[in-house]
Amino acid sequence: MSSSRQTVLVYLVIGLIIGFGIGFFTPGLIQPGEVNLVPSIQARGTLIVGTEAGYPPFEMYNTTTAEYYGFDIDIAQLIADELGVDLVIQDMPFDSLIAACKAGNVDMLAAAMDLSAERARELAFSDPYLQTNQVMVVNGSSTLEIDELADLAGYEVGAQTGTVQAADIQAAIDAGAAIVLSTYASVAQMFIDLDSGGLDAVFVDEPVYEVYAELYTLRTIYTVRAAPMVLYCRYENPDLLAVINDVLGDAFADGTMANLVDTWFGG
Repeated sequence: MSSSRQTVLVYLVIGLIIGFGIGFFTPGLIQPGEVNLVPSIQARGTLIVGTEAGYPPFEMYNTTTAEYYGFDIDIAQLIADELGVDLVIQDMPFDSLIAACKAGNVDMLAAAMDLSAERARELAFSDPYLQTNQVMVVNGSSTLEIDELADLAGYEVGAQTGTVQAADIQAAIDAGAAIVLSTYASVAQMFIDLDSGGLDAVFVDEPVYEVYAELYTLRTIYTVRAAPMVLYCRYENPDLLAVINDVLGDAFADGTMANLVDTWFGG
């Protein structure tokens, strides 16, 4: 079993204990102005899901088959199947996802999005479905070592725009660390720049690092446990959130989630 899969499975169980055991991840009281969205989704025959399809192994796009695929895509497909509709993926920049969902351009978000207070103020969040590590990654030939993010002072660090990793680096900068933060719409380009020496380090989810470690000579120098990943939808649509949580609960109960973890994080 790969270290990534072990980490995913352990944190997945922990997330379930926390989330389902004490109900921390259950959204609060139904909001005023709620709208039943499920009948509209079923009438149109499609579930529209927002993502950023450049984040392997969570969401990717096959240019040959013109199909989206990945761990989050499979989960979104389970929800579409439960609703009896087709899955439609709307691919967009990561930092546009929340606004698109709030505006009603997509029904929900499935994009390896951690639970954060900032996001929870904007959108309703599902029960947790995955938890991994975040890692600071450097070129294999780099001699850089750190004990905390503040140790990156004087170095240029990459993170995807709109992610919690970018927010964490920015927080370290705000606290006085002279880090140069470069944000990227494309994780692929970020790793290209790391490999070419344009960046000193990049901060990403561990499964993403393991994908790119197959392409480049990389190593990790810092690891921190991430917040659980959740799916997001609008607070005004509690009926859709209920379906999402039912599907996630069933996937854990019947082994589907474990199989998806094995498919996308095994090795």
